[in-house]
Order: sequence, then C-alpha cells, then structure tokens
Amino acid sequence: MRSNTPGKLSLAGAYAWGYVALGFAQQEGSDPGWHQEIDPLDALFLGAAWPQEFHDEFHFANLRDAWLRLLQGTTHGKGIERFVHEAVSASQDLGMPVDKGALMLALAGRLEAAGLDQRRLPRRLLPSEALREHRAARGPSLDLSFPEPRVDSKEQVKKFWKESHTYGTPQAILRDGLARLQDFGFQVKKESVALLPALYAALLAKPGEPVEEMGPQAYAWALSIDEGSTLAPVLDILLVAPELGMSASKTLRHLLAVPAFTQPIPSEALLWTSSPGLALPRLAFELGIPEVTTREGTITPDLLDWAGMHTRMRLSAAAVTPEGMDDASVAADATEESDEGWDERRDAVRDAVLRKLRKKPVELSFPHDPPDRPVERVWNADGSSQVRFSNESSQGQEFQKGLKRQLKAFKEKFGRDPGPGDPVFFDPDADEPAPLTKEHFDNMMLDMAEHAADMGVDPAFLHAWREVGYVVTTENREMFTTAEVLAFSRAVARHQQATA
Repeated sequence: MRSNTPGKLSLAGAYAWGYVALGFAQQEGSDPGWHQEIDPLDALFLGAAWPQEFHDEFHFANLRDAWLRLLQGTTHGKGIERFVHEAVSASQDLGMPVDKGALMLALAGRLEAAGLDQRRLPRRLLPSEALREHRAARGPSLDLSFPEPRVDSKEQVKKFWKESHTYGTPQAILRDGLARLQDFGFQVKKESVALLPALYAALLAKPGEPVEEMGPQAYAWALSIDEGSTLAPVLDILLVAPELGMSASKTLRHLLAVPAFTQPIPSEALLWTSSPGLALPRLAFELGIPEVTTREGTITPDLLDWAGMHTRMRLSAAAVTPEGMDDASVAADATEESDEGWDERRDAVRDAVLRKLRKKPVELSFPHDPPDRPVERVWNADGSSQVRFSNESSQGQEFQKGLKRQLKAFKEKFGRDPGPGDPVFFDPDADEPAPLTKEHFDNMMLDMAEHAADMGVDPAFLHAWREVGYVVTTENREMFTTAEVLAFSRAVARHQQATA
C-alpha cells in the first residue's frame, strides 16, 4: 500500500486498497449490507475508486461495469483479464469460493507473482477521473435532445394503448408493464414517472418482487446499459421525462420517433448486472472459464441470469434503512466529489416513483394466479421459489408418476428412501446421493439432440435448453420473465440458423 498511493495505483495496489477499505468499514461498523456480496473484482474497483463512496449497491455496480468497459482493449484491460484468471485459479487451488474472505486475502499474495504490481494506472483511467461525466455516474443531461415526434404521433399513441405490438420490442414490453401496473389501480396514462418502472417490471421483475422496489431497480437497470447501446436513447427519454414534468402521452410521442423503441430489445438489456458479485463470473465466462464457485454455489454461463436475479432479490429483501435515517440523509453522506445536483435529481425521481406506486394501498407484489394452471412458479421476496403442479391437469399427473419413478430408482440405487437434503433427481454414476452434474446434464441434452429428429423434436430446442439452463413451453411460459423467454427463443433461433 505504501508503494501504491492514491492516484498512483497498480491493479495489485488497487486490490490491496479495496481489501483494506472493506476491513476498515467492517471494523467501524459502517459497512453497508451489500459489502457482504463483494468479490475480488469488486474489491479491486473499490480500491481504484477510493476514497469515493457510493450511494448504494446499484451505483457501485454500474460504475464498476462502466470502468471495466472503459479498460477493455487496453493494456490494463489485459491486466483485468489476468486478475480474473488469478482469482478463479486461487479459488480452484484452495478449494474455496471466490468471494470468501480467506480466499480474497490469499489472492493478495498471488498478484505480485502475476505481475499485476508492475504497471500503474494513469490518472485519466482512475474512476474518479474517467467516470466523472459518465452516464452511469451522472445520468442523462436535462438538456437531452429529444427526437422530433412524427406527424401522426398522436394517432400512434392511441394505437399504443389499444393495439398489440411486435413481441420483444421495448414498445410491446412497456405496454405489457403498464397494463400490469394499471391492474393494480395505478393511473399510468397521465404521468411519465411510471413508464420506466413499467418497462423494467415487464422485462426483468419476478412475480414475488415488491412493487415498491421497481422504481429504484428500474432506475439502476437503465443506467447500467452502455451509453453506446441502441437502447440508451429510449432509456434516457424515460429517465429525463419525469424530471421535466412531461406527461405519459408526450413522452410516448418522442419514444415512437426512436427506431430502437420498435425494434427487438438488445440482448445486453436482458441481464441484471447492477449488483456486486456479478462482473467477475461474467468476465470469466467471456475468457472461456467454464464455472466460478461462489458462496451461493457454482455458477455456470447458463446460471448468470439466475445469479443476477437472486442477488438482486436477496439484497432487496435484506435492505434495512438505519433507524432515524431516510433516503435523503443517506444520500447526503455520499462522497463530496460527487455531483450534488445529480444526487438530488436521482433522489427526487426515485421518491416520485415510490410515491406514485404507493398512492393506492395494494399488496406490494405481483398477484399470483390461482394454481389452476398445469404448472406455475411462485417466487418469494428473497429469490427462492417453488414450482407447483396442478393435480387436476395431465401434466401434474404425469409429474407425479415421474416423481414416483424417481423415488423408486433412488431406493434401488442406494438401498433406502431419500432423506432430507437428498436429491430426488440424482447423479446415476455417483456412489452416494449427489445432484445431477452439469456435465451429465449436458451430455444427456446432446444425446437427446442427436436423436431429436427421430422423435419429431427440433434439436434446436434441446441445444437452447442446454445453453440457457431452462426450457420455455406453452404450458410453463408464465413461469418466466419476458427477458428469460426472449433469451430462450433467441437461443433456439441461433441453433436453427447454425444447422440450416
């Protein structure tokens, strides 16, 4: 640390500063709950940004990702890749989760040998300088240039409310989200403040997530999108319109003039990234590393969506504002280097969203349909869930038969009935009860895909199932978010094109 004073940091030095900052915050009792989710790459960014503080975990994660994107293609980006390799290698060598405290301490001793203490980050690439004017830090300007509405924009807005739209476009997803909020009794056709939460709710939110969390999370998701994305102009309008007091109809007139609003939503928008602990696995998979073990379990590429959702919901469920402090006082504790005007803008919009969503006393979660469908998944606020099958349906009856067959197979294999904690769907090659391995599942999917045509099944569906980790059918479609359905359908299309 003595050789890595602030402003003259190597990547190894930034990691050391971040690790110590975590320790001091814990010792002083000032560490926020989201510090418990931090992994080595988060700690590196925390040290590179020191002494900057962060409004919340969303602010932290969005700036982290913006910084990592900034370093891509540079020598320091190669250093980040080496850091990720070292972190995962240390996890594998020591048999510890990559985000465990003991592993993070052990990693510090490996970075010098990896040469990550040799090259200093220039001041222009430190977060305090590089991200000062970034969209993720300041949001879009209030002077944002809105596209000129089309001549027939008023008619187009009327059609927006009355007609269905091309599935998978921001236009269709927003309309679906507004319909959901309207079902709760919210007046969604007047103020523009509900538009962004509606888009987010229909795209990414699970049925068990509290409605009152939709505003802050939608805000965070919108700022996580790269400013170079085709979706950014759509989101910027949705972010600025409430601050300018624009009506929903006027906002829609401008949105309909943005090409991306009526085009397929980009794939990068289908994944939640605005939480700690999500960047390292994502980069590891891009580098060809097949899995990353965390305290929550082993993450593989098909589980990235689950990991993001689970982290978001777990943090949301655990969030508790200290007694005697409100959102405004928390914001006031932010770093002096931050833009006070932007903090005030952000808090004002968030408060407006929450007031909007709290106007009518309703149960603050998406209502669940009665369990009369063949199959449904019920989500809890902490990210856990249960799948329910209707005993009256043919699918439910078939599932019961399959479950009985599995219980019988378990007893034949291990000589006893399954007990608490035993997997019902077990690895047939293991001597002791163990869950199916990903390798076994992948091989099973590949074998089925080879014989799919003989069974009258499109092999692309099986390849897509293997890729994303789930399968979407007519019967279970309601169990998934729009983002999950789009990810699966796009995977199917890719595999169909590959074999065409």
